[in-house]
Amino acid sequence: MASNSKGLVSFVKETRNEIKKITWPSKEEVKKAIGVVSAIVAIYIVLIAIADFIYNGLLTEILFKL
Repeated sequence: MASNSKGLVSFVKETRNEIKKITWPSKEEVKKAIGVVSAIVAIYIVLIAIADFIYNGLLTEILFKL
């Protein structure tokens, strides 16, 4: 039982040391990243909407001709 508690204490200390090494992005970097992600998401939304419109039209034409 003693070895498990030492292992846990060691794990917590090592985890705390690793967390101290993290470098967080600046506010400007976060704003730029949000802008890029938003633009990519908007492009994908438009592409999926176009594909949906096309496939919906094709499927409608095929089903009504049956």
